[in-house]
Amino acid sequence: MNKYDAWEKYAEYEYQENGRHARRFGDKGRKRRQEAEARSALADISDNIQDWVPTYAQSLDPRHHERQWVIESVGPFYRQELISDVTRVVKAGKEANVYTCEATPQTGHELLAAKLYRPRMLRHLKNDAVYKAGRDLVDTEGKLIKGRRVRVALQKKTSFGQKVDIQWWIGNEYRSQQTLYEAGADVPEPLAFEGTAILMEYVGDEYMAAPLLNDVTLTPAEAQPLFRRVMDNVALMLDLHFVHGDLSAYNILYWHGRITIIDFPQLVEARHNPNAFMLLQRDIQRVCDYFTQFGVTADPVQLTLDLWEPYMGRNW
Repeated sequence: MNKYDAWEKYAEYEYQENGRHARRFGDKGRKRRQEAEARSALADISDNIQDWVPTYAQSLDPRHHERQWVIESVGPFYRQELISDVTRVVKAGKEANVYTCEATPQTGHELLAAKLYRPRMLRHLKNDAVYKAGRDLVDTEGKLIKGRRVRVALQKKTSFGQKVDIQWWIGNEYRSQQTLYEAGADVPEPLAFEGTAILMEYVGDEYMAAPLLNDVTLTPAEAQPLFRRVMDNVALMLDLHFVHGDLSAYNILYWHGRITIIDFPQLVEARHNPNAFMLLQRDIQRVCDYFTQFGVTADPVQLTLDLWEPYMGRNW
């Protein structure tokens, strides 16, 4: 029995066996036995994260590095009662793995996705200076870091500096995704951020995760409205002063005729990053390249200018 089943059992006892009618007419011996069972189940539950091994980790050798990595990374979400289990890996990459999690009722979701960044993820980020230009250095709570010690550590790439740098990337993704979701963009709802892990809405069902758009073959009738939807999202991001920076069919999900844009660690602030226009043009070029094969005709250069010039007129 897990902690949620136990609480449910105890709540059921409280409602059915401990009411006024039960006190007057119920079997006192049976009531005491049920109360003892419910309390015993709760007492057997440990909040020590080392005692919790999700289903996915149980299938791994105890000495396998991934087992402990998963337990430690998603453990805070379990303790916060946001998830009850981790069932399978959705995507394994150089920078991060994504896992399917069973959600608790308080989240409003049946399934959630946990994105776990690898401790050495910075090794795989190419030309990170392009994305970091003009961006403020903030801590895990989004507060501006002003200390000279931190800045020197980042510059010298000490172990402490690398840790701060990773937190900077991941925190930026979480906060940006929050802003986009609240503005109505087609992105997964982010629920929590702890250490090097982000918990967010899962796209798909209990049998499979939503495939990447790159793995989907569209009909011309499907492609045109989906292309417009992607471009609407690009425009909305720019209205919020964001450029995705790495947009392509490899980080757009497709599920039942709808798109969901993912992966935001490299998102840039258009007002302060001198590379914003170049990155926007590259994003749009990649999107156009994908949709062209399904009959969508578009001029990526003109689309970029049609977005950028009005933006510059409003904000500069």
